[in-house]
Parts: sequence; structure tokens; C-alpha cells
Amino acid sequence: MKRCSIIGAALLLLPILAFGQAKVGTAAAQFLEIPVGARSVGMSDVFLATADDASAIYYNAAGLTNLTRKEVTFTHTMWPAGISHEFAAFVMPVPQVGGVMGISAIGLTTGEMIETTPGRPQGTGRTFVASDLAAGLTYSRKMTDRFSVGLTWKYVGEYYADVHAHSWAMDIGALYRTAFHNLRIGMNFCNFGPDITLLKNPYPLPMCFHFGLAAELIDNDTHKLTLGWEGSHPNDNLEKFQVGTEYWFNDMFAIRGGYKFGAWDAERFNLGAGAKIPIGVMTAKFDYAFSDMQELKTVHRFSLGLEF
Repeated sequence: MKRCSIIGAALLLLPILAFGQAKVGTAAAQFLEIPVGARSVGMSDVFLATADDASAIYYNAAGLTNLTRKEVTFTHTMWPAGISHEFAAFVMPVPQVGGVMGISAIGLTTGEMIETTPGRPQGTGRTFVASDLAAGLTYSRKMTDRFSVGLTWKYVGEYYADVHAHSWAMDIGALYRTAFHNLRIGMNFCNFGPDITLLKNPYPLPMCFHFGLAAELIDNDTHKLTLGWEGSHPNDNLEKFQVGTEYWFNDMFAIRGGYKFGAWDAERFNLGAGAKIPIGVMTAKFDYAFSDMQELKTVHRFSLGLEF
């Protein structure tokens, strides 16, 4: 127990040390901040302290210890201007090492863009594509029956025509379940790593410290209502906050909603719905989320998962 307390204290101190060294200016690899998973987005990304499906690999790897079976998930998002954002993850309990392991990938790709130069502002006759990639390995385990930790190491790459940049990053997450109405406390320190160099100029990664709470207001065989709150402190912006809720009926159908406030640029409220469908010994999961982007177009996300 003493060892777990020391680990917890160290995790809490990491964000303080890191942000004390945070660089001034805009961080690179901004695609790492785009949320994944239609279920969590439907709750305005208030998923840090719930984190009980495969998308936890992005929000809080410590939550993967909630999983008792293998799970795979895919999410597709179409952003304005023809930008496509994809997420995939596979997680599985590994009793031999006493925890849960997983792999994940995030990709962002634009459509073909016309190449222009100062001398030929109307175009050179050539086109190019910009894309980003993050691929990660995750390990999570329970330190006690109430306290879990998770660690993700990931490769980060940005590709713009013939200009490429590479780096690596780590996410460190923790989840603690209290004895009070299953109140959960979660935190995640994400994208901690060296600068990424683009055109010989170094840029910091979008490091961020997240802290959140979640609890069930109703929890019985028919109805389950979860309410959560989350705050974050990024190294390239002011603090952000959001609240979100999720309601399940018979653990088969769900509706979700949430609101964001603070330093969010455009996104404010989110809505979503989901369903679980048993297929033999497997369970298929379907989720949808709608995001209001104010001046920008609305964004729709679709997720498909399979638990087996």
C-alpha cells in the first residue's frame, strides 16, 4: 500500500515538473489532441474516470484494467475541408503478466491539395497530401483492488509533401475507485516527449494534464446514469473544462450529452447514442456522436467495436 501511495504521489508531481519546462508558443502534432471514440465524444470527452472500453487506450490507459475480455474498436470522423481522422485499437487481458496490453493507431489525412509557390500562386500543376500518424503500445495493471496505472509509448510522425518529422511520446494514466457511490478519480499526463523537428526548427508536443471525476447517480439492473467532470491544462493554451453524462437502458441502449467550456476554440456541446448487440459469445458495439463546431460545420463520428 505504501508503494502505491508513493507511485500515486509521483504521478501527481509529473505534470508540475513538466509544465515548469513547457515552451512558449504553439505546439506541433496537434492531431494528438483530437478526441477519438464516438462514445466518449458524445459525453464531450468526459471519459477519463470512466474509461471502460478499448478507447480508454487514448483517454486513460489505467482504465483498461476494467476490461475482462479482448476488444477491438474503430472510429471514423470526417472533418471540414475533406480531412479524415481514423482511430483503431486492440486490447486484451494478459494474465501471464498480470495486466492488460494493447496497441493503437491514429491517422489524419487531407485530400489532395494544389501545390503553390510565391512565384506561382495559382498552382504549379502538382498536388500533395498532408498526413499524421501516431502508433502506440500500452500496458496497464492494477496496483491494488482500487488503484490502477497505465503507460503508453507511441511513435509520432508528420508528413507534409516531401517534408517529414518524427518523434516519440508517452502517456501516463491513473485511476482510483473510492468507496463512495463508486466515485472514480482519474488523471492522465499525455504526449510527454522530446520536441519534434520540422524544417530544422524544434516544436514541443502538445503535452497536457487531465484530471476528472465520474460516478453513477443511478445504477440498477435496468437503468444506469453516469455523470462526469473533467479539466485539463495544456502547454499551449489556457485551461479547458467539460461535463458529460451517459444513460444506459438494460445495458443495451445508450444516450449521451455534454458541454465544453473554457479555452475551447469552437466546439461546445456534443450529443451521442449507442447500442450493444450480443452475437453468440461476442458483443458488437455501435456508437455515434454529433459535435457542434459553431462557425465550422458540424462533425459526425461513428465507432464500431467488438468484444470477444
